Amino acid sequence: MVVVSGVVLGQQYVHPNKRVLPVLIGLLVSGLAWRVGMIAGLGVLMMALPFPRGTVFGNTNLALILILLVIWLLRVTQRQSPAPSRTPFDLPIVGLVIMYMLSFYNVKSGFLLVRGLQNFELFLGAVLMFYLIVNNVRTNQELERLHHFMLISATAIFAVALYELNHPASVFIEGWIDFTSTVGTEFNTRNVRVGSMFHDYELLSEFCALTLLTVAFLLIRARSLGRRTTYGVLMLVNGFVLFTTVTRGAIIALVVGLVYFLFLIRKQLRFVPFTIAVVSAVVSALSMNFYVANFTRSGDMFSRLLKTKVVGGWMPDDRAEAWQNAWGRAMVHPVLGGGPSYAEVPGWHFWWPHNVYLYYANLVGFPGLMFFVWLLAKAFVSTRPATDDLRDPDYAKAYLLICRVQLVVFVINEFKIDYLRNNVYLFPVWVMFAVWAATAMIARSNAAAAAARADERAPLPAPAPLRVASA
Repeated sequence: MVVVSGVVLGQQYVHPNKRVLPVLIGLLVSGLAWRVGMIAGLGVLMMALPFPRGTVFGNTNLALILILLVIWLLRVTQRQSPAPSRTPFDLPIVGLVIMYMLSFYNVKSGFLLVRGLQNFELFLGAVLMFYLIVNNVRTNQELERLHHFMLISATAIFAVALYELNHPASVFIEGWIDFTSTVGTEFNTRNVRVGSMFHDYELLSEFCALTLLTVAFLLIRARSLGRRTTYGVLMLVNGFVLFTTVTRGAIIALVVGLVYFLFLIRKQLRFVPFTIAVVSAVVSALSMNFYVANFTRSGDMFSRLLKTKVVGGWMPDDRAEAWQNAWGRAMVHPVLGGGPSYAEVPGWHFWWPHNVYLYYANLVGFPGLMFFVWLLAKAFVSTRPATDDLRDPDYAKAYLLICRVQLVVFVINEFKIDYLRNNVYLFPVWVMFAVWAATAMIARSNAAAAAARADERAPLPAPAPLRVASA
């Protein structure tokens, strides 16, 4: 099977067929999920998410999610997997799904109806994936395994980004992975901004910032030299790709998130190690930016950052018109929204909102935006850290610190970008939501189990002395 698979994959690399590779991946996911376990199936899904192929019903990500869903339900009915459980995110997710359905009321053309159904289908796929992860990642060991699969997927994304940086406006695999839209200046030798499989440098920068926190977490907890080396190298590559996107927003959001992280662990801070860490981080960032700006095809991120101008006291100058336009568009259908497909509105520019909150208001109205904000608020409450030690023996308990910081970075950065406009990046974002929920539920379950064990070990109260009644 290994030899045959290798031959087929080699042929597909040279002469790719849009039907063969998805079938192979589907068979692999099915076999691993059924014979090895759902975590293995989810791991293959994590690695396949950034590389979807178009199909008549959506894309291969949706197909793989449905395959895993069917296998999971079969495993549940045969008692090989635990029954589904509720999550803190259920009500806002249900409300968001309902608002997506109601928003079709304002879809006026057949073309927009088809586009809206496709987007709604992908959104439902992301929601199903959310529940697959939450209901199958129930222990510290399973959460750590999922993190490893996520980092393998991230490594593939970074590798593609490095290829794109050195081969802009080129085709990597005909009909599947091409970067013909990646262009720079001076014959593509300067100011190239990479987007990897997302084909969007702003979304890639956010992905890098969020992934960097997970890599740092695993690096801090690593005990062996091999793991420390692996995570250290991955952290350097992650930072390098972040700078090649030449995107200010993710850097600013990451800095704010790190400041918040320092606040969360303030009792653990010691002056000398803290000073060394801050100086090392600043020097590393400056060195990385200098190298990227002077020895690669990319540009100078800090130079762009220093040129940032603010309008109206708080809006970036390159977002002000887009935000005002998006607000006006949203007020055309403020209750139900204009439908799951971002479409033209008479009297307004067809500009991306560059703000996910305004994007939700345009698609599913302000009630839909309320449900999305409710989901983020639930995530903030659920990920309340129970420790300030990243090396806490309880893996999920320690990772809650990273979850809270990732949430802060995501909430801030999405003020200047909209993940919904990208059908590939949609899935990593909902993977992140699922990991937050799973981590919170595992930490809560571990705390309850620890409390129960403590009660069992507690000494029994001494018996009351006997009293002899007088005659």
